Amino acid sequence: MTGETLLAYKMPQVLQRVKQRAPHVRLSLQSLNCYVIRDALLSDEVDLGGGYRVGNDDALELMPLGDQSLALVASPLLQHVNFTQYNQHIPCSFIINEPQCIFRQRFEGLLRKRQITLENTIELWSIESIKQCVSANLGVSFLPRFAVERELRSGELIELPYSEQPELITALCGYHAGKVVSPAMLVFLECIEESFASREKMPG
Repeated sequence: MTGETLLAYKMPQVLQRVKQRAPHVRLSLQSLNCYVIRDALLSDEVDLGGGYRVGNDDALELMPLGDQSLALVASPLLQHVNFTQYNQHIPCSFIINEPQCIFRQRFEGLLRKRQITLENTIELWSIESIKQCVSANLGVSFLPRFAVERELRSGELIELPYSEQPELITALCGYHAGKVVSPAMLVFLECIEESFASREKMPG
């Protein structure tokens, strides 16, 4: 099990490594939110789970994969919008996925703290669909930076300032503390750790 952003943007490199080292291992992947992944690991229903830390995970063995920064993105037509100003209504939509999404919760908490209201929330289940709608100037979104790097570089999306310090979420991979780690699990854990480490060393 893994979160959608990790599955779409990080897992292909991991799976390539696994296929090279253990070509006969059969993998079954599901994309679910981080709370469901944590609960499935706690109940020992799955072997491994990758996602973002949401707490209440003392019964799990966790491999930290690094802090990921979150970016507030919009189309260039919304470059004038200011999310650092308190007590205001901003006439645009927040485009994001389901309510238990950790980046959605972080951003909605920021809005409440600053007493900022938006027109409405548009819920979409695909990160690619969210980015397309933001690019079409239908609203803003709050996503892991690695998921919007290409669009930011091309100028299709811009990053709006919202804080002096970036908001961070911790990516991790874990399994139930009582589970015996199989050779296949060990290969997967090694590959995911190597993939994240090599990505962090890349320039830019």
